[in-house]
Amino acid sequence: MLRFKYILIIVISIIVLIVIIVWQGFEFRNLEIKNISQENSQKAEQIKPKIVLLVGDIMLDRKVESLMLKNGFSYPFEKINQFLNQSDGVFGNLEGPISKNPLNFSDDSLKFAFSSKVIDSLASANFKILSLANNHTINMGQSGLEETKQFLTNAEIDWVGDPLDCSRQALIKHNLIFLAFNKTFPNCKNDEIIEIVKSFDWNKFLIVSIHWGEEYKLKSNSAQQELVHKIIEAGADLVIGHHPHVVQEIEKYEGKLIFYSLGNFIFDQYFSQETQEGLVVGLEIYPSKILYKLFPIESNLSQPSLMESEKAKIFLEKRGVDSTIEIEREERVCFEEDCFYVELAQTPEQRNRGLMFRNKLEENRGMLFVFDHEGVYSFWMKNTFIPLDIIWLNENKKVVYIEKNAQPCLEDKCPSFKPGKEAKYVLEINGGMVDKIGLKLGDYLTFW
Repeated sequence: MLRFKYILIIVISIIVLIVIIVWQGFEFRNLEIKNISQENSQKAEQIKPKIVLLVGDIMLDRKVESLMLKNGFSYPFEKINQFLNQSDGVFGNLEGPISKNPLNFSDDSLKFAFSSKVIDSLASANFKILSLANNHTINMGQSGLEETKQFLTNAEIDWVGDPLDCSRQALIKHNLIFLAFNKTFPNCKNDEIIEIVKSFDWNKFLIVSIHWGEEYKLKSNSAQQELVHKIIEAGADLVIGHHPHVVQEIEKYEGKLIFYSLGNFIFDQYFSQETQEGLVVGLEIYPSKILYKLFPIESNLSQPSLMESEKAKIFLEKRGVDSTIEIEREERVCFEEDCFYVELAQTPEQRNRGLMFRNKLEENRGMLFVFDHEGVYSFWMKNTFIPLDIIWLNENKKVVYIEKNAQPCLEDKCPSFKPGKEAKYVLEINGGMVDKIGLKLGDYLTFW
């Protein structure tokens, strides 16, 4: 009996030991899974978009050239090179032609020409795109301009814009489109700029660089403001300005940012504090937002460097902005090349309110009603002041029903528009737009 008791104790101990081992193993495996899950989550959070830096005017002649001949052609970039190379690429305005045999303009000349030796320095400073749309890239004539393009191309630096005409040639990099225009000469008309901007695919982020304004003025003029608002309305996502040689104001218009002038990046204008200050804009595009990070710079003998933090804070406060500006991305609904910025109506309250009591709806805007699942959804025009085209889309974004030119209704009883088709999305745009863009049943829309 005693022997049986000891055997029973041994068996129970073995069973308990096995249970403990199995349980610990189970716990360990769970811990591993949890850690892997956390690691994947952290990796997902660390995924960053491409970071593009946008800088101001770059002039590599006159006193800048003298300093480079004395100190080496990388001299202008020495204090900021590391910062520039932390990005995926830099965009700037090249204020002159690049030539193997540049013309020798005097130190007080208003014409510039750069030695081809600057090419390696520009490439080492991470410049990927340069604008040629200004009043100086033509300083050695058309042949000098063509030579500049060839040098840049050979160095794998892209270029955009033309000094004399409104160039329709855009530069497309990943999900970005770059356009550049020169308004300091009379050839490039406002209407032509608007037409060009409208012609581009809104499924990408459109950046317009424009050379304009009055030199050394700290604020833009009314003609600039009128033009840039039309550029934004035509579909630009961001406008950056050059030429005044000083930093001008920053404006938010229709949810888009306008930097009227980024000021000098590299220049030899040592006669004022304002001409030796500039702004570098960092652009980061996320699925649901756009981040702008602003980096004030100061220049000493044509060497830009980042401002010390307290000084940078004061610099930005004077302009009424923070060092980081976050813009929520507007949804776009597109049919081929025609796109509409849309407000989303996703909650019952948003869907009930819709576009009621609006006196105006811009041509490129609308409202997208989003439902939880496909169903037959009726609409009416009660308390709506503007005619609308109403488009029903299934979950695949295929057009299943269209009601054209639904008229405003201010009566107590208003007719309902019943599609008789199941839909998940309903798009409302200005009356007449369906015919204007040629939309019909069976077409597909894209959301962006």
